[in-house]
Amino acid sequence: RDSGALVAAVARRLEEGLGPEAKFVTGGLPGVQETFARHCGDGSKVWNLLPVGQVSGFGQGTDLHVGAGEEECKAILGLVGDVYLTVEGAPGVSEEADAVRARGAAVVPLRRTGRASESPSDFPQVAPLERPHFATEEQWALLESQDASVGELAAAVAAMVEACAAPDAAKGMSAEAHAGGSAVKEEEEAGPTVASTSEGPAEAVRRLRGKLGVDARIVCILGAAAFRNADSEELVKVLAWKLQAALDSRAQFVTACTSGVQETFANHCGDGSRVWNLLPVGHPSGFVRGTDIHAGADVVERKDIFSLLGDVYV
Repeated sequence: RDSGALVAAVARRLEEGLGPEAKFVTGGLPGVQETFARHCGDGSKVWNLLPVGQVSGFGQGTDLHVGAGEEECKAILGLVGDVYLTVEGAPGVSEEADAVRARGAAVVPLRRTGRASESPSDFPQVAPLERPHFATEEQWALLESQDASVGELAAAVAAMVEACAAPDAAKGMSAEAHAGGSAVKEEEEAGPTVASTSEGPAEAVRRLRGKLGVDARIVCILGAAAFRNADSEELVKVLAWKLQAALDSRAQFVTACTSGVQETFANHCGDGSRVWNLLPVGHPSGFVRGTDIHAGADVVERKDIFSLLGDVYV
């Protein structure tokens, strides 16, 4: 395969085509990531994310240090990007791509390079990749074409990333989310079982993020079912009021429907119009504030989905 030449060509096209606000982040690994860094202009827009105390040795880009080890660093890498490019890859790459899609980031798989980038469906726990709204059918087909030149494929990848970064892309994503939200509303009106108990965590997160809004900044509330410190309850009440007053309408607040901290937060978060109470399918919250939303067949599945849904956890 021509993966190395393709990565080099994509790095050059992206560096030339995107403005100075575009930044490129690698995980500091040899092979694909080092090749990209070494061919991405003068390296001034390249950042290599590494565990504390390690160096990339790339000779191109700036090393950034986060996390005590590789697993922590990998988790952080999965949270910082707006667009992710995948090249080849083992099953772990498929799972990472699934996780970033679940939180609303875009994934552009160079499917021609094979392995996980070509067929994530080989791994049952991973949702199949679908053509994103910012890619044309021709561009999407080019990603797996064995007949296209390296230059043609690199141009298609660059065009997709540029389209994803453009203002119109956000409009397209909002339209998709609105359509998804309408479908969910109809399901809710049809009965209490909003979601199928067979949907996976990533699928559930995509559905819920579509309902809450593609531009939403989701703040999840964690806490005990009973207050133990004398001033905790008052602190939660003030925090709920301050957050809803200070953050704009994109901020949405999600609880896991437990008494104590979460119910107190919901009850004091303005009029409750931006509060969402996440429960397993078929369960009511009993909260007087907020809208009940459903995902997962039981509390364990709901907990997994809750852990993937938020942008910030308080």
